[in-house]
Amino acid sequence: MKSMQSDSTENMDGMSSGAMHGAGGSGSGASAAAQGAHGMPGASMRSQPAAGAAGQGDTPGAQALALQAGPRKPSSGPVVAWGPNRLDVFTLGTNRGMYHKWWNGSSWNPSVTGYEFMGGVGTSVPQAISTQPNRLDLFVTGTDSALYHKNFNGSAWVPSLTGYTNLGGVCIGDPRAISWGPNRLDVFVLGTDRALYHKWRSGTTWGPSLTGYENMGGIIMEQPEVVSWGPNRLDVFVIGTDRALYHKWWDGSNWGPSLTGYEKLGGVCTSAPRAVAWGNNRLDVFVTGTDGALYHKWWNGSQWLPAGNNLERLGGVCIGNPEAVSWGPNRIDVFVVGTDSALYHKWWDGSNWGPSLLGFEGMGGILSSQPHVVSWAANRLDVFATGSDSALYHKWWDGSSWGPSLTGYEFMGGTIQSFGQTPVGASDALNSSGQPAQLNDDTDS
Repeated sequence: MKSMQSDSTENMDGMSSGAMHGAGGSGSGASAAAQGAHGMPGASMRSQPAAGAAGQGDTPGAQALALQAGPRKPSSGPVVAWGPNRLDVFTLGTNRGMYHKWWNGSSWNPSVTGYEFMGGVGTSVPQAISTQPNRLDLFVTGTDSALYHKNFNGSAWVPSLTGYTNLGGVCIGDPRAISWGPNRLDVFVLGTDRALYHKWRSGTTWGPSLTGYENMGGIIMEQPEVVSWGPNRLDVFVIGTDRALYHKWWDGSNWGPSLTGYEKLGGVCTSAPRAVAWGNNRLDVFVTGTDGALYHKWWNGSQWLPAGNNLERLGGVCIGNPEAVSWGPNRIDVFVVGTDSALYHKWWDGSNWGPSLLGFEGMGGILSSQPHVVSWAANRLDVFATGSDSALYHKWWDGSSWGPSLTGYEFMGGTIQSFGQTPVGASDALNSSGQPAQLNDDTDS
């Protein structure tokens, strides 16, 4: 095991400050005219043989998840909210060590611009998930490509503040974790054969073993996405070798369409998928098409729409992966990075897309990572991204307005190595003076 030694005491700070270019500046539209990228057939996704059986046990209190109001359980990311007015943020510093900061309801700790050092040397974006209040599980890939884990039990980090448990594997890219009930975790990674692999924890036991994985087939080109809309339910989305969107699901007793098979949903996608579940038996999936526009497909409880291999075109010219979040039934907020590296936003209010079907709200900034967004209450959003100085920045929606302003950001310090996919190519839109090229709001793209 390399560079993820248990109980490491090395404290290579690797966190310094700077200034975000464009913070507080004017927002510009996220759109330019381009051609549509509806469902285009390609090579079929190929499967690998299975290795082991699914061990999907129920957990105490899981039924409570189905009864809670608002959106279902979101998947993991470097930012997590485990309760009202609580946020935890995880990053890798320039020494690739893990760093942590948290909002306790009244202040940022250890300070607005400070970070707690948590050891290790990671090679992936940190992935945090909460199974219940005051419980956190944190995953990262180490320099030996194995998956590593630590958890916060309400009073201490286990195995220690700077130690990690080796969960085995040889992983490519970022892991993805989900919880469908208290003390239940499901983790998905890509292997070196680009097949999907799965492990799970029910209570305190890891399946199929502490360091083992279940092979779920496929040849996958982007990070997998997973959501849960109820107890003992999982929906996994991936991109195949033909760049189409594919889907598999756990219904409580079996994987569909099979352990190693996938349902093709169409499209030709240039990003990883991002999905939300705002209610039982409801799924919304977002990807970027070959024209850079945002595309959408949804499950309404009985069928996928639009039908066949088609996706709904939502406009824009987007760089990198989209980000989507739901803070309540029939509500979705989607964030993307435009070609000028600024942040853009659109939303579904239950009947219409705002500001329009093809338009986006400009939110300023020059981002060097994809945004990560969480919601800890109805009508509340917190958005995090790194700036052109690699520091962390934050903005929030409080139910009536954006803080610190529509196009402004709170500076949170650090020089961050890994927080999200770098939107490669975004700087192409900068003009000779280093300022973002201005685009029109609500362009019909």
